[in-house]
Amino acid sequence: MKNNTLKEIVRKVETKCNYTFVFNENLNMEQRQDISISQSSIDGALKHIFRGTGISWQIEGNHIILNKAKKITISGYVTDQGSMETLLGAAISDRRSGAGNFTNSYGYYSIQVMPDSVNLQASYIGFKPLSKSFYVQNDTIVNFRLKESSAILQDVTVYNTKSFSPSSGSIELSGSETKPIPAAFSENDILKSFHTIPGVRAGVEGSAGMYVRGGSPDQNLILIDGVPIYNTGHMWGIFSVFNGDAVKKVSLHKGSFPARFSGRLSSVVDIRFKDGDMQKFHGDFTVSLFAARINIEGPIVKGKTSYSFSARRSYIDAIQRITDTALFPNGLVYIYDMNAKINHKFSDRSRLYLSYYSGRDKLDTKSDMTSYEGDDVKSYNKTNYSYGWGNDIMSLRWNYVINNKLFMNNTLAYNKYKFNFRSFVDDKYEEHRQNYAGFQRSGIKDWQLSSDFEYQPDNNHYFRFGGGVILHQFSPEMHGYQVREMGNDNQEWKLNYYLYDKIRGQELSLYAEDEFFITKKLRSNLGLHFSVFNVQSKTYLALQPRISLGYELSPKVAVKASYTKMNQFVNLLSSNTISQPTDLWVPITEKFRPMSSHQFTGGLFVDTKSGYNFSVEGFYKRMNNVLEYKDGVAWKDAFTSWVEYVESGKGWSYGMELFAQKTKGRFTGWMGYTLSWNERRFKTINKGQLFPAKYDSRHNFNITGTFQCSKKIALLASWVYATGSRSTLPLEEYQPLPNAGDDSYQNYYGYPSVKYISGRNNYKMSDTHHLDLELKYYRSPRKIWALGVYNVYGRLNPYMARVGGYGYNDRVIIESSLLGVVPSVSFTYKFK
Repeated sequence: MKNNTLKEIVRKVETKCNYTFVFNENLNMEQRQDISISQSSIDGALKHIFRGTGISWQIEGNHIILNKAKKITISGYVTDQGSMETLLGAAISDRRSGAGNFTNSYGYYSIQVMPDSVNLQASYIGFKPLSKSFYVQNDTIVNFRLKESSAILQDVTVYNTKSFSPSSGSIELSGSETKPIPAAFSENDILKSFHTIPGVRAGVEGSAGMYVRGGSPDQNLILIDGVPIYNTGHMWGIFSVFNGDAVKKVSLHKGSFPARFSGRLSSVVDIRFKDGDMQKFHGDFTVSLFAARINIEGPIVKGKTSYSFSARRSYIDAIQRITDTALFPNGLVYIYDMNAKINHKFSDRSRLYLSYYSGRDKLDTKSDMTSYEGDDVKSYNKTNYSYGWGNDIMSLRWNYVINNKLFMNNTLAYNKYKFNFRSFVDDKYEEHRQNYAGFQRSGIKDWQLSSDFEYQPDNNHYFRFGGGVILHQFSPEMHGYQVREMGNDNQEWKLNYYLYDKIRGQELSLYAEDEFFITKKLRSNLGLHFSVFNVQSKTYLALQPRISLGYELSPKVAVKASYTKMNQFVNLLSSNTISQPTDLWVPITEKFRPMSSHQFTGGLFVDTKSGYNFSVEGFYKRMNNVLEYKDGVAWKDAFTSWVEYVESGKGWSYGMELFAQKTKGRFTGWMGYTLSWNERRFKTINKGQLFPAKYDSRHNFNITGTFQCSKKIALLASWVYATGSRSTLPLEEYQPLPNAGDDSYQNYYGYPSVKYISGRNNYKMSDTHHLDLELKYYRSPRKIWALGVYNVYGRLNPYMARVGGYGYNDRVIIESSLLGVVPSVSFTYKFK
């Protein structure tokens, strides 16, 4: 039958079989079809007749009932064929209807199609696409298991891969996608990977902290498997606490924040660790000049339960003991971190995850200065200082697919950060002896319970909602010391002093966000986050609206704009240029209100579909109630509350970001440029005048590239440039004139010189730039060598500045550097 209407076709079918078609006259039966059904069963014939017509059918006895077809839902998980590890952000599309979607943070997808034949394809970076063709008439579960591509280095796209999303300033990377960036000390550092992205500044040399669009490091919400982490840097921030080999997926949001995130002003970094291979055991072991690390994973019950374990430890302390040379004179230092996870699959609808993270830094220093008079000890001074700090996080998460359109995740977590410092001094001079013992502690403990829901009524509509509660216990200041003295008369006296400061807070949050198409080309994400924070009998309410809009000018070009309000209830007080464990995490109080920010963004985004991406984006951010130490506070008195030393004020940050990327071919890479201003104003600081923030950096430029020399050799390069950071220094000094007629000692010999500070952050340090190179040699699929050089041309980039010289006539500014040329070598062995 050729070019017949559906009504004509069904009447002819009725004459050849014992069935009667029943349908409403409003049904569009005038559609024309070319079809041959002479050899088909009734089911086969109906599939052919109504394919692509939008009409569904149902057989009841001898009647075939026709109705206007309603979309049905295909859902399931996308996993790695080898390990059954879920793939986050994998693309799902029906190649016939054009419907598409992405898997969520747990590898689950849901897509709506008309009852018909479909050609469903799943794809993910680094894996071979997989297609499945079948006829679907009812809601169906279809799981995809993708096979990993054999290519050693894949094409890498680091900017927003979801081109249809209205959100801007979002970046997603898998664990393997952070490796095209040269790694200092041969440590794959996911946070440093973001330092090459426009709008993200690295801070001073060696720092792992991130300064995003004018914010400070404490304004970044960094999550590991959905739980916030407070200390993010090892060895004073030289590199981050995250073992890159254990990372499954990481995303960065620096603008148009989704409503499900809150608690920080500047950015959200969402890190997901590997779940573990459900099929087979395997792992890898890496040794470098600095540390060793191991990763193992495998099934506990094949196809049902798996585990993943990663650990890393430095061996600087062991090298010091063996060689009697010290990177830290008279001291021992080491770091370690570990990740462990158990993943259990009850069914296709229900999964359970148990995760644990622990990380530590340890530094011990000793000194012994003894003088003799003949064979007798005349005096000595012995000191012993011990520092330790780190995080412990445990979480239990349960995923459940309530129905094909509704996904639920519940999280129960415990989070602890602690810093501990102990000191002991034994001092003797002749018959007089003094002992001093002291300690300083600070920390945070959190208990968290949350539920998150994802509902997708159709392919163009995505709705999220949920809430949670966090019980905080802050211990910003716990100090104590004991002094014991013994004089010549053998009389002994003691002095004891202790200060304990504990603050409890309760945080409740609710959110809802809705992403949908307003028109075919205009997509929006509208959200609202509501927070309640109770502390010191004071309750603060925070309503945080989020609006993101994206409009497609063409299939390759889009414009996006957003407005975001964020609130923050914790602060990190730091008076140093580099991050120190003595920096204090403090909550808001009845005196200091929550920090807040209003951020506006707008930009143009181009995806040529041929391997090139471009974007230009502007931003403006205003911050309220930000905290900073008052004028004259260099070091805080240990026994005076931090509340007396800080002041709240306002901040502004605004600028423009340019980005260009090449994602295909033997050479891939990207470059970015940021032009920005970052300013602060406080009532009493700097006499109430506007001043540049510590990390006000006018120009930032970076370029990163990877060249695949051959199947076994890859060359990685990165060059970073940033305008110098700022510091507060007495750039002028003068000598008071003597008073006439005054014969005092001071007047005769001169009063002490007076140091004059013209303003807060009045000195700009030298610009920072360095070139990093790394050569990777894949000797075999199991053996990998990496040779690298950090700061190839030995640029001495400053991390602090001070005034030196003798007297006010010989004053010079001295800038201190931390890292010069740092070579690295590592060897990785993969085993099964």
